[in-house]
Formats: sequence, C-alpha cells, structure tokens
Amino acid sequence: MLTSLLIRRFVKDRENVKDSRVRCAYGKLAGAAGLAANLLLFLLKLLAGAVSGSLAIMADAFNNLSDAGSSVVTLVGFKLSSAPPDKEHPFGHGRMEYLSTMAVAVLIMIAGFELANSAVEKILHPTPTAISWLPVAILAVSIGVKLWMALFYRRIGRIIDSEALKAACADSRNDVICTGVVLVSALICWITEVAVDGYVGAAVALFVIWSGFSIIREAVSPLLGQAPDPEMVEDIKKTVLAHEGIVGIHDLMIHSYGPGRCVISLHAEVPCREDLIRSHDRIDCIEKELMRKYDAVACIHMDPVDTEDERVEALRELVQAVTQDIDRRLALHDFRVVFGETHTNLIFDLVVPFDFKEPPQSLSGEIQRRVQVTDPRLFVVATVEHSYT
Repeated sequence: MLTSLLIRRFVKDRENVKDSRVRCAYGKLAGAAGLAANLLLFLLKLLAGAVSGSLAIMADAFNNLSDAGSSVVTLVGFKLSSAPPDKEHPFGHGRMEYLSTMAVAVLIMIAGFELANSAVEKILHPTPTAISWLPVAILAVSIGVKLWMALFYRRIGRIIDSEALKAACADSRNDVICTGVVLVSALICWITEVAVDGYVGAAVALFVIWSGFSIIREAVSPLLGQAPDPEMVEDIKKTVLAHEGIVGIHDLMIHSYGPGRCVISLHAEVPCREDLIRSHDRIDCIEKELMRKYDAVACIHMDPVDTEDERVEALRELVQAVTQDIDRRLALHDFRVVFGETHTNLIFDLVVPFDFKEPPQSLSGEIQRRVQVTDPRLFVVATVEHSYT
C-alpha cells in the first residue's frame, strides 16, 4: 500500500521503464526513501544502544548508518547512469549503476569488519548490559521497517530490472535477520543475564561481510561481460528466423552497457541466389524490429549460403553427422565448398562448448580422418570457436 502510494506520488511516467529518465525517477525514490528510513533507524538504535550499553545494538545502529550512505550512493549512481551518451561514452553511462552497486557492497563490508572488531573486543573484555523494554521495542520496530524496505526495494528493482536495488533488497533482508538476532540476544540478556552480546555481534558481523562479498561478485560479473539471458537469446533467434528468407543465424553477440542498454550483433544466413537488394532490405527491417523490441543497437551481417546445390547439401550433412558423432554439442555454420580437380575443401566454423577438452587442431584432425573415410579427396578447413551466448 505505502509502496504504491509513493510510486504514484513521485514517479510520473510509470510505464516506460526503459527510458533512462523513468529509471532515474524510480532510483531517486528508492534512494530517498532508504536514506530517510535508515537515518531514522540509526537514531533510534543509537538511543537504544546508549540506554542499554549493548554493543550488538550499537553496532546494528552504525550498520544502519552505513545503509544510509548506501542510499546516497544509490541516488548518485542512478543520476550518473541516466546521463545521455556523449563523445567519450557513445553507449551511455548505464554501467555506473553496477559501480554504485559495488560501492554499496564495499560499505556493507566495511560495516561488517568494524562490527567484527568491536565484537572481538566485547568477547575479550565483556561489559554488563542493561536491557529494558525501550531497546527491545525499538528493535522490534526496526525489524518491521527493514522488512518493508526489503519488499519496497524488491518491487522497484523488479520494475526497472536494477542490480543496485536488488543489492539494496538483499541488504535490507540481511538487516532483518541481523536485527532479529540482536533482539533475541537482548531478550536473553534481559531474562537470563547471560553475556552473549559479543558472540551475537561476531555472528552478525560475519553475515554482513559475506553479504557484501556476494553483492560485489554479482556486480562484477556484468562488467566482465557475463553471458546474456538465455530467454533473451532464444527470443532474438525466434524473431530473426520468423522472417521469410532467413535460413539460419550464428555468431549472436549481446553486449550490455547497463540495464536497458545493449548492442545486438549476429550473422544471418540468406540464400546466395536471392536478389541482393531484396535480402539487404529484409535485413534492414529485422534490425529495426530488434531495435524497437529491445531498445538496443542492432547490427546484422548477411551471410549468403548455397541452399540449392545438392552436392553441397550432401557434404554438409556428412560433416554434420561426423561432428554429432564426436559430440552432440558441436554445431557448425558458414558451411561452404570449394570444388577442385584434385581435391575439395570443406570450409566451415565449428562451435564447441567451453568445457570441451580436445584441442582445436586435434578436433579438426579427427573430423578430417572420418570424412576422408568416405572420400580421400575431401579436406576439412575448420575454424573452431566458442559460442558468445
């Protein structure tokens, strides 16, 4: 209810989420709400920690202060990522969102290490705590607020497909767990007077550090060029192959420049005897369709293939059967034949999985050996490569 109210109040255009300005509006809302909530929780927990003398509560308070810093980073990250393309960055600044996600993760880890240091001191030099109803009530309220924030971040993160907000959601979820543990320890101290404060602080610290490391790992992956979404890959293939006159596609590449910003390139196979102008016009239409559908830059290379020569088709089927017998995951494309008086060259690209152990030269040699069993005049000229998707 509150999330929907905030979205209606502060986000004017709620439908066109691929627009950088709309993403920025959602991001600003998430960052501002997070900043306000975390500052409030910091002040409340600081009061609870001062009243009770509990290290775990004080540490949890400063964890919320670091979360407030994370919200500032989120605000700045969305503002920078929404900047339009320029001469130095022709594909925009969308990857700034990944960098802001990493900054949030670093702040989380710093808070975790500080908490761990304080917890060790508390274990080595325990001090009494004076838990009462006030800190217990504040912690209970904090759990409710953080649970709402996790759901708030998750909803907006899904709407705009934001890694930064998904990281903020994970952080808020972790805070629910951490504060819950602190609350349990406070109740134990209150009821039994057993000194578990330092040990609980250490456990919370390890959890926070691991959370920050996991977020960094997820943010680094797209910066390193992770494989695209398999569903998107399959949808692109279906979109292209649905057009008459396209007999196959290969070398599909999807380069991400941040959420909603990507470059799609592929090779489309067309009959070599079809009119060149007609084929080129068809390719142009497919490029425009991909641009509209994915709000992306699309570039298609046209590969002419012989679809009518029965000799070529028979040789392609021969090589296909040989490669499938070696490993069913092997796929060939760009198959063409150069017929000669003394020998015939079979030229093609062969796609192998990343975990395929056999070296390229050895694989080509094995295909050559099996093909020449059929006809010694056949020579294999294979380019072995990996799939980009």
